[in-house]
Amino acid sequence: MSLRSQISARYSAFDYSSTKHTINFGYGLPDPDTFRHLAAVDAMSEAGGVSLADILQYTDSQGLPELRQRLAARSGVASDQVMITSGASQALQLIADTLLDAGDVVLTEDPSYLGALRIFSIAGATVIQLGMDGEGVSLSELADALARYPKIKLYYTTPAFHNPSGQCISKARIDEVQRLLDLHGVPIVQDLVYSELPYEHGFQPALFGADTVISVRSFSKIAWPGLRVGWICAAPAMIARLALLKCDGGVSAVVSNIAVALLATDTLAGHIAYLRKHYRQKRDHMQSLLQDCTFCESTYTLPQGGFSFWVKLAPDLDPAVFLEGLRQEHGVQLAPGLLYGPRSSQFVRLCFSYMPVAKLEGGIARIEAACKDSRKQHPSGRSIAAPVVSALEA
Repeated sequence: MSLRSQISARYSAFDYSSTKHTINFGYGLPDPDTFRHLAAVDAMSEAGGVSLADILQYTDSQGLPELRQRLAARSGVASDQVMITSGASQALQLIADTLLDAGDVVLTEDPSYLGALRIFSIAGATVIQLGMDGEGVSLSELADALARYPKIKLYYTTPAFHNPSGQCISKARIDEVQRLLDLHGVPIVQDLVYSELPYEHGFQPALFGADTVISVRSFSKIAWPGLRVGWICAAPAMIARLALLKCDGGVSAVVSNIAVALLATDTLAGHIAYLRKHYRQKRDHMQSLLQDCTFCESTYTLPQGGFSFWVKLAPDLDPAVFLEGLRQEHGVQLAPGLLYGPRSSQFVRLCFSYMPVAKLEGGIARIEAACKDSRKQHPSGRSIAAPVVSALEA
C-alpha cells in the first residue's frame, strides 16, 4: 500500500461529514454553545439567517452542503461531484497531493500559469511544457510526449482565456486533445477561473467535458479574491479521493455562507455582467495604448476575456537587461515570460485589471521611455547579458 493510501485510510475515520447524524467521539469539535460568549456573533447570526452553530463551526471536508448544492446546480452536475476549497490554489494543491508522486510527469502548455507550475514542481513532478499554435497546444508535441514519457499523471490547461496567453482553445483542438489523453488514460485538469468573464456578448468558450476531467473554479475573479472560495467539479470517485487528503477542517463557514448569499440572489449575476463591461473597457484602452508602442511586436492575441495581454518584446531588447532597467530606473515591473515557460523568455505579461486607467497610461509611457533609453545605450542591438535562470529552476 502506498504512503498516500495509508494516510487516506488512517484519516477516513475522522470524516467530519458523518458527525451531523452520528455521535462521533473521534473528532474534537468545540461546543457551539461557547460561541455565544462573543457578543458580536449574535448579530452575524441574525443577519445571515442561519444558525450560529453553522456559521462558526467547522464544515464538511467537501464543503458547506448548501454551497455545494448551489454550485452543483450552477455547473450542471450533482452535489457529490463538487468540493469546496480555499480558492483555486488549494484546489490545485489538493489535486497535486492526490495524483502526483515524486518523479511523475505533468504535461501543460508553454506558457502556462506560474502558480500551477510551482505547485506541481513542489509536489516533485517533472513539468513538461508543450508549444502552442493559434488553436491551442501542439498536437504533434502532445503525441510525442505521450509516447515518450511513461509516468504522465495529468494534463493541466486553461482552455478559456488562457493564462497568460489570453487565447481560447478551439473546439476542434479540445476534442482532439481529449481523444489523445483519454487514449493514454491521462486525466485533464482544466483551470476555469476566467471562464465566466468573456468580453463579447454571447461568447461561450469551449471547455473539456468528460468523467476524466477535473475542473477548477473560483470566486476570486467573479467576486473577490479575499473571499478565498473555490471549487472542484469531478467524478464522485475523484471527489472522494480528494476529500480523504483534505485536512483543513473545511473551508470557513463564514465565507461559505457569504458565497451562498451571493448565489441565492441575482447579486452575483449582476456583478459578473458589470465586470465584463468594466474589464472590456480597460482591455480596449490598453489595446489603444499598445498601438504605437515600439517596445513590443505589433502581433499579439487580443484577449477575449481574462486580465492581461501577452506580448513579445522587440527582438533588439534583451529581456533580462530591459526588465531590470525598467524596474530600477523607471519604477515599472513586468512579469517576465520565463516565469511561464522556458520558450517564453522574449514575452511579458501586461495586466490591465488592477491599475486605474491613469496608471495604465503612465506605465506604458514609462515602458516606452525605458525602451528608448535601452536603444541609446545599445544602438547596435541586444546587449550581452548574464544567463537568466527560470524561477522554476532556481
